[in-house]
Amino acid sequence: MRLLRDPKRLVPILLSAIVGVIVLIGTVTDQPLVDHLLQMAQIVVAVALVLGSLSVLWTHFSAVWRRARGWPYSVVLVIAAVVVFVLEFVPETSGFATEAQTRELSANVLRYVYEPLATSLLGLLTFFALRASWRALGARPGEAMLILGVAVVFLIGDGPWAAALPGLREALEWTRAYPVQGIARGLIIGAGLGALVATTRLLLGFDHPYLDR
Repeated sequence: MRLLRDPKRLVPILLSAIVGVIVLIGTVTDQPLVDHLLQMAQIVVAVALVLGSLSVLWTHFSAVWRRARGWPYSVVLVIAAVVVFVLEFVPETSGFATEAQTRELSANVLRYVYEPLATSLLGLLTFFALRASWRALGARPGEAMLILGVAVVFLIGDGPWAAALPGLREALEWTRAYPVQGIARGLIIGAGLGALVATTRLLLGFDHPYLDR
């Protein structure tokens, strides 16, 4: 009843519920209105992405101006963002390069700058995982030893030396095909049910994270 007396919350909840139901119906039937709603959502997301990028740049510009702690990292972020933006738009519009050359240049930046950085971060995750495993051995040694043992066996089984142990590769393939895949499917089903419950609560107005609390 309190919600009915507050139109500032009631109108967004009703609007989001109606739009959500229309889009949900559009997944099983042909509804032209759904395409228009999705296009509007894409426009809103694009505008939000631009505003978010400007907010990030402004935050780091302020950090550089105030010489806040870690401001050299802010300089690197701002320079990288500006360079990528210039490489993507300026050459194509100024006649400096063709569209194919512009795309190739942007792809090279992604391939030779972003991908090595992402690979390095994934490599660091290995050491964090080892550190977490070591701490888990001290907290709950029984369960942690079982998980660590299975991980070590799979790491050894993926190496070229696994051929020296007869039956190891076959046992690992069977484990991946049946127990591991069954657990993965169970996790996916659980995530799907959780998403269904969360979506239902959003459509019915029980949860409304899009409103300021």
